[in-house]
Amino acid sequence: MMTLKRGTSLEILMGRIIYLCLGLLAVSVLGLKLMDTDVNNIELVDRGLYTVITEKGPVNIALDDVLRIERTFTKAAVTGNPVELDKIYTKQGFIYTSSTDPFSQKAHELINSLDYYGLKVWQRPNLSLEAIGKYGYAIGTPANLVPIVFFLLDLQSLSLTIGALSLFVLIFPRRVTPGKKIYQRTRSLEPEFKSGDEKLEVLAK
Repeated sequence: MMTLKRGTSLEILMGRIIYLCLGLLAVSVLGLKLMDTDVNNIELVDRGLYTVITEKGPVNIALDDVLRIERTFTKAAVTGNPVELDKIYTKQGFIYTSSTDPFSQKAHELINSLDYYGLKVWQRPNLSLEAIGKYGYAIGTPANLVPIVFFLLDLQSLSLTIGALSLFVLIFPRRVTPGKKIYQRTRSLEPEFKSGDEKLEVLAK
Protein backbone atom coordinates (compact mmCIF):
# COMPACT_ATOMS: atom_id res chain seq x y z
CA MET A 1 0.00 0.00 0.00
CA MET A 2 2.81 2.40 0.85
CA THR A 3 4.46 1.74 -2.54
CA LEU A 4 1.14 2.29 -4.33
CA LYS A 5 0.56 5.59 -2.50
CA ARG A 6 4.07 6.77 -3.26
CA GLY A 7 3.65 5.89 -6.94
CA THR A 8 0.30 7.67 -7.12
CA SER A 9 1.62 10.81 -5.41
CA LEU A 10 4.64 10.85 -7.73
CA GLU A 11 2.39 10.60 -10.78
CA ILE A 12 0.22 13.46 -9.51
CA LEU A 13 3.29 15.63 -8.86
CA MET A 14 4.83 14.93 -12.27
CA GLY A 15 1.48 15.55 -13.95
CA ARG A 16 1.16 18.94 -12.27
CA ILE A 17 4.71 19.87 -13.29
CA ILE A 18 3.98 18.91 -16.91
CA TYR A 19 0.81 21.03 -16.94
CA LEU A 20 2.77 23.94 -15.43
CA CYS A 21 5.49 23.60 -18.09
CA LEU A 22 2.88 23.50 -20.85
CA GLY A 23 1.32 26.69 -19.47
CA LEU A 24 4.69 28.46 -19.28
CA LEU A 25 5.52 27.25 -22.79
CA ALA A 26 2.25 28.66 -24.12
CA VAL A 27 2.89 32.00 -22.38
CA SER A 28 6.42 32.24 -23.82
CA VAL A 29 5.29 31.37 -27.35
CA LEU A 30 2.43 33.89 -27.18
CA GLY A 31 4.74 36.58 -25.77
CA LEU A 32 7.33 36.05 -28.51
CA LYS A 33 4.59 36.13 -31.14
CA LEU A 34 3.25 39.44 -29.82
CA MET A 35 6.71 41.02 -29.74
CA ASP A 36 7.74 39.72 -33.15
CA THR A 37 8.46 42.43 -35.71
CA ASP A 38 7.72 41.76 -39.38
CA VAL A 39 9.80 43.15 -42.23
CA ASN A 40 7.75 45.08 -44.78
CA ASN A 41 10.45 46.03 -47.26
CA ILE A 42 14.20 46.22 -47.93
CA GLU A 43 15.60 49.13 -49.92
CA LEU A 44 19.07 49.86 -51.26
CA VAL A 45 20.07 53.32 -50.05
CA ASP A 46 23.68 53.44 -51.20
CA ARG A 47 26.40 51.03 -52.16
CA GLY A 48 26.65 48.54 -49.30
CA LEU A 49 23.93 50.30 -47.28
CA TYR A 50 20.38 48.97 -46.99
CA THR A 51 17.31 50.17 -45.13
CA VAL A 52 15.08 47.50 -43.60
CA ILE A 53 11.58 48.84 -43.13
CA THR A 54 9.82 47.09 -40.24
CA GLU A 55 6.53 47.54 -38.42
CA LYS A 56 8.38 49.55 -35.75
CA GLY A 57 10.26 51.78 -38.20
CA PRO A 58 13.27 51.75 -40.56
CA VAL A 59 16.65 50.27 -39.63
CA ASN A 60 19.84 50.92 -41.61
CA ILE A 61 22.06 47.91 -42.30
CA ALA A 62 25.60 48.06 -43.71
CA LEU A 63 27.41 45.03 -45.08
CA ASP A 64 29.79 45.16 -42.12
CA ASP A 65 26.80 44.67 -39.79
CA VAL A 66 25.95 41.25 -41.26
CA LEU A 67 27.37 38.44 -39.08
CA ARG A 68 25.82 35.21 -40.35
CA ILE A 69 23.56 34.03 -43.17
CA GLU A 70 21.56 30.80 -43.11
CA ARG A 71 19.84 29.43 -46.23
CA THR A 72 17.14 26.75 -46.08
CA PHE A 73 15.56 25.24 -49.17
CA THR A 74 12.08 23.75 -48.93
CA LYS A 75 8.87 23.43 -50.93
CA ALA A 76 5.55 25.23 -50.66
CA ALA A 77 2.88 23.13 -48.96
CA VAL A 78 0.17 23.73 -51.58
CA THR A 79 1.94 24.20 -54.92
CA GLY A 80 5.12 22.25 -54.21
CA ASN A 81 7.24 25.01 -55.72
CA PRO A 82 10.76 25.40 -54.29
CA VAL A 83 11.04 28.10 -51.64
CA GLU A 84 14.21 29.57 -50.15
CA LEU A 85 14.11 30.73 -46.52
CA ASP A 86 16.92 33.04 -45.42
CA LYS A 87 17.88 34.19 -41.95
CA ILE A 88 20.34 37.08 -41.82
CA TYR A 89 21.93 37.84 -38.45
CA THR A 90 23.03 41.46 -38.07
CA LYS A 91 24.17 43.68 -35.22
CA GLN A 92 20.64 45.12 -35.12
CA GLY A 93 18.90 41.74 -34.94
CA PHE A 94 18.05 39.06 -37.48
CA ILE A 95 16.11 39.40 -40.74
CA TYR A 96 13.88 36.48 -41.75
CA THR A 97 12.96 36.48 -45.44
CA SER A 98 11.42 34.12 -47.96
CA SER A 99 11.75 33.92 -51.71
CA THR A 100 7.99 34.54 -51.88
CA ASP A 101 8.30 37.96 -50.19
CA PRO A 102 7.91 41.00 -52.47
CA PHE A 103 11.29 42.31 -51.29
CA SER A 104 13.12 38.99 -51.80
CA GLN A 105 15.17 40.41 -54.70
CA LYS A 106 16.73 43.08 -52.48
CA ALA A 107 17.29 40.51 -49.75
CA HIS A 108 19.16 38.28 -52.21
CA GLU A 109 21.24 41.25 -53.35
CA LEU A 110 22.24 41.82 -49.74
CA ILE A 111 23.06 38.13 -49.26
CA ASN A 112 24.98 37.76 -52.53
CA SER A 113 27.07 40.82 -51.68
CA LEU A 114 28.73 38.71 -48.97
CA ASP A 115 28.09 35.08 -49.88
CA TYR A 116 29.41 34.68 -53.41
CA TYR A 117 29.09 30.87 -53.52
CA GLY A 118 25.51 30.34 -52.31
CA LEU A 119 26.55 28.46 -49.16
CA LYS A 120 23.89 27.11 -46.82
CA VAL A 121 25.67 28.82 -43.93
CA TRP A 122 27.91 31.85 -44.30
CA GLN A 123 29.57 33.36 -41.25
CA ARG A 124 32.27 35.88 -40.59
CA PRO A 125 35.56 34.25 -39.54
CA ASN A 126 36.69 34.24 -35.90
CA LEU A 127 33.11 34.71 -34.73
CA SER A 128 31.48 32.21 -32.37
CA LEU A 129 27.81 31.26 -32.20
CA GLU A 130 27.69 32.64 -28.66
CA ALA A 131 28.70 36.06 -29.96
CA ILE A 132 25.98 35.86 -32.61
CA GLY A 133 23.42 34.57 -30.13
CA LYS A 134 23.09 37.93 -28.39
CA TYR A 135 21.56 39.27 -31.62
CA GLY A 136 18.92 36.53 -31.71
CA TYR A 137 15.92 38.86 -31.85
CA ALA A 138 13.93 40.23 -34.77
CA ILE A 139 15.29 43.39 -36.35
CA GLY A 140 13.29 46.44 -35.35
CA THR A 141 12.60 45.17 -31.82
CA PRO A 142 12.77 48.12 -29.39
CA ALA A 143 15.84 48.07 -27.14
CA ASN A 144 13.73 47.98 -23.98
CA LEU A 145 12.00 44.77 -25.14
CA VAL A 146 15.17 42.85 -26.02
CA PRO A 147 15.76 41.61 -22.41
CA ILE A 148 12.14 40.40 -22.29
CA VAL A 149 12.63 38.50 -25.55
CA PHE A 150 15.66 36.67 -24.16
CA PHE A 151 13.80 35.98 -20.89
CA LEU A 152 10.94 34.37 -22.83
CA LEU A 153 13.41 32.33 -24.91
CA ASP A 154 15.09 31.06 -21.72
CA LEU A 155 11.68 30.32 -20.19
CA GLN A 156 10.74 28.35 -23.30
CA SER A 157 13.91 26.24 -23.16
CA LEU A 158 13.54 25.67 -19.40
CA SER A 159 9.90 24.62 -19.76
CA LEU A 160 10.75 22.12 -22.50
CA THR A 161 13.62 20.64 -20.48
CA ILE A 162 11.73 20.28 -17.18
CA GLY A 163 8.61 19.02 -18.97
CA ALA A 164 10.58 16.35 -20.83
CA LEU A 165 12.28 15.18 -17.63
CA SER A 166 8.95 15.05 -15.78
CA LEU A 167 7.41 13.01 -18.60
CA PHE A 168 10.34 10.60 -18.47
CA VAL A 169 9.95 10.17 -14.70
CA LEU A 170 6.21 9.68 -15.15
CA ILE A 171 6.56 6.96 -17.80
CA PHE A 172 9.71 5.15 -16.64
CA PRO A 173 8.38 3.72 -13.31
CA ARG A 174 5.43 2.18 -15.15
CA ARG A 175 7.82 0.16 -17.25
CA VAL A 176 9.84 -0.95 -14.24
CA THR A 177 7.01 -1.70 -11.78
CA PRO A 178 5.64 -4.85 -13.52
CA GLY A 179 9.09 -6.42 -13.42
CA LYS A 180 9.36 -5.69 -9.72
CA LYS A 181 5.94 -7.22 -9.08
CA ILE A 182 6.85 -10.42 -10.94
CA TYR A 183 10.11 -10.64 -9.00
CA GLN A 184 8.32 -10.12 -5.67
CA ARG A 185 5.68 -12.69 -6.59
CA THR A 186 8.36 -15.23 -7.47
CA ARG A 187 10.13 -14.62 -4.18
CA SER A 188 6.84 -15.01 -2.27
CA LEU A 189 6.19 -18.40 -3.91
CA GLU A 190 9.61 -19.78 -2.99
CA PRO A 191 8.67 -20.69 0.63
CA GLU A 192 5.55 -22.53 -0.65
CA PHE A 193 7.67 -24.64 -2.98
CA LYS A 194 10.09 -25.35 -0.16
CA SER A 195 7.30 -26.35 2.20
CA GLY A 196 5.88 -28.68 -0.48
CA ASP A 197 9.27 -30.33 -0.94
CA GLU A 198 9.55 -30.81 2.84
CA LYS A 199 6.11 -32.51 2.89
CA LEU A 200 7.20 -34.91 0.16
CA GLU A 201 10.31 -35.79 2.12
CA VAL A 202 8.19 -36.57 5.20
CA LEU A 203 5.83 -38.79 3.20
CA ALA A 204 8.76 -40.59 1.63
CA LYS A 205 10.11 -41.44 5.07
